[in-house]
Amino acid sequence: MNSRERFWEGNLNEAVVEEWKEETSPFDRVKEVLMTTTQYQYAKSIAERARVSEPSARKHLNTLTEAGFAQSDDTGQGTRYKRSRETVAMGRIQELHSELTKEELVEGIRNLKSDIKHYRNEYDVMDPDDLALELDADDGDGWIAISQWRALEENLKLAQAALSLYDFNPDGEEVDSGGNSRGAFANATGNIPV
Repeated sequence: MNSRERFWEGNLNEAVVEEWKEETSPFDRVKEVLMTTTQYQYAKSIAERARVSEPSARKHLNTLTEAGFAQSDDTGQGTRYKRSRETVAMGRIQELHSELTKEELVEGIRNLKSDIKHYRNEYDVMDPDDLALELDADDGDGWIAISQWRALEENLKLAQAALSLYDFNPDGEEVDSGGNSRGAFANATGNIPV
């Protein structure tokens, strides 16, 4: 039998799961599953995906909730969990800060503000909520504009937060706020888990 005729007959998915279990702790697996959980789920479901027992998952999920990585919802029939909005936002802020220079962020903020101003002028209102009060239910273009306007405002907040990290100095060290260098998190890994 030549090398082309020999095939591995195991289950690739099972092999990957076993390797994942060997290389990570139960806490790490629960956290990893949680970070992909956008809708509330019971601990049992997260435990199955993380390949841990339900009591172990619940313990780790409670720890992650206390640390701000998870949100919990007591339904009366049990507690459900999902990743927290703050964790997602901090991950996006870190990503922007590490990928864009200070000058790029400043330019992006200018563009976002300009786009928001365009909506204010076009609809003669100050924010998307004001526009929502004026629209008819069947005004498709108006409702699309509201969605896009809200996304611009959210992106503006994230970009401003990423920009503020250029001057963040928790240790009293001199901060290089030069416009061409990448942010402090550009070479860091794991500072803000997402």
